[in-house]
Amino acid sequence: MVLSHMAAQLKQQLLADNIDDPISKQWRRYGLWGILAIALVLRLYHLDQPLIDAFSWRQASTAMMAENFYRTNSNILFPEVNWNGPGPSYQGREFQTLTYLAALCYNLLGQQEWIGRAIAVGFGVWGVFALYQLVRCVWDENRALASAAVMALLPGSVFIDRSFLPDPVMVALVTTGAWLLLRYLQTNCLRDLAFATVVTSWAFLSKLPGLIIGLPMVWAMLLTLHHQRWPIRRIIAISLASVGVLAPVVAYYLWARHLSLSYPPYHFAGSGTWVWDHGLVNWLRDAYYLPKLFQIVQGWLWTPPVIVLVGCGLVLPFPSRPELAQGKPPTFPWFFHGWGLAVGLFYLIGAKEIVDNSWNLHLINPAAAALAGHGIISLTQLALRYAPRWGTVQTWKVALLLPLVCYLAIGYYGRARLAYLYYPYAMQSYQLGQNLEQVSQPGDLVVTMANDLGDPIAIYYSHRRGWVFPPPWDDIAWGNPTLEDDEMAIQWLDTLRGLDARWFGVVGDRIDDLYQNNPGFMAYLEQHSDPIKKTPDWVIYQLHSISPS
Repeated sequence: MVLSHMAAQLKQQLLADNIDDPISKQWRRYGLWGILAIALVLRLYHLDQPLIDAFSWRQASTAMMAENFYRTNSNILFPEVNWNGPGPSYQGREFQTLTYLAALCYNLLGQQEWIGRAIAVGFGVWGVFALYQLVRCVWDENRALASAAVMALLPGSVFIDRSFLPDPVMVALVTTGAWLLLRYLQTNCLRDLAFATVVTSWAFLSKLPGLIIGLPMVWAMLLTLHHQRWPIRRIIAISLASVGVLAPVVAYYLWARHLSLSYPPYHFAGSGTWVWDHGLVNWLRDAYYLPKLFQIVQGWLWTPPVIVLVGCGLVLPFPSRPELAQGKPPTFPWFFHGWGLAVGLFYLIGAKEIVDNSWNLHLINPAAAALAGHGIISLTQLALRYAPRWGTVQTWKVALLLPLVCYLAIGYYGRARLAYLYYPYAMQSYQLGQNLEQVSQPGDLVVTMANDLGDPIAIYYSHRRGWVFPPPWDDIAWGNPTLEDDEMAIQWLDTLRGLDARWFGVVGDRIDDLYQNNPGFMAYLEQHSDPIKKTPDWVIYQLHSISPS
């Protein structure tokens, strides 16, 4: 009898769009807390790992900015890196929410990388909660829980949300801003509009690509305006809110542009990777980077089960809701389709930036999780409605097992596919940096060649300033496995020696490549330096000073 009652109640809930039963509300609350707990536990995995995983490069630069806020200049408007000489090396970067919060925590706990990861995790878990609230506004409670569960398990979300990167902050804040805006449009509560203004502006500041999600938000406002007669005071409120969102963003990024033009290495985040930088013809010749995109999406960002569920969510019908009418709260069943379309437009102009720095794809994850959650609930409803007569046990099995199988598949594939992202690719660089710190003095300038050319991870762990090698000059093609020209490499080395570089550290993988592919440069290096420490994993040379002429 108990099983029969539970099966009937569960079937009723799954087939209903809105459930007001207080017992159901209590169980949904427990379910949400369970989902958030799972999201937290998954994102805490390897929290104390050094910044040596697949995203070490970008994380090292992010951590440097936090370190400089902590040790050098606490002004949040001057983000600075350590990989371009003695400095100052201010850069045109996004508003430093994550790094500044990390620096504040360093004052209490000391400089520890896990602090930056933990802050990212906190925003990531909040993003799961915000998505739950947003899906409630768009569809219904069942889909809200299902979508939050997908976001909690989504492999790309799990990994990016525990990385020392600004993306977890931006995505969580964008999701929150969208939720508050839609709630305002449905309730006309000015407090929601005020919070939406602040949070959305903060989101766009925290990373500029989030601005693209303003498109579905504007669409939601225009849809509401089309179906409802807004009084003039509401139009004024929306207009002021829009100005309040955009004005700080424009002002800050004009300042960031000024920094990038005023201080070496003259770097503005994301520059040089857009379609107008390389030409549409070249991108078309490279198939618009779609093969690489598909490799990322099916490889670890979503994995095959999520791709299938997102596909189902795109085509299956929405829950029945009252049509927009005068005096009734608006509905936005196509909101997440608009979100995906907006990210698609972003890809059209920034495909290279997105695939080269794949954490940018975190911006699509809330829409993917929502559509997959919609797919799970819709498939379950179809099974309950159109299958042959179910007995009590069969109803119970379908209502529970079909979603459970979906979530287990997401978790199983995610665990298997993420293993290679957690792998410590930059371990040699990490050890090199630690040993550079031991042999050098605080004011010494170091030069490093990491596992990936251009990766500043060894400089970060040396807690010194210096240069990556090749240095960030002359439009260097970082990421190549070897140096292309011995003569040019020798000129770079002499220039750095002239700028008082004292130490040259190279990881074992790069030493082998240099001896094989750049024997001229290695002969010159060994002639003008002394090997101080040498292991199979790294070598540290003390550079000879250039005598004044």
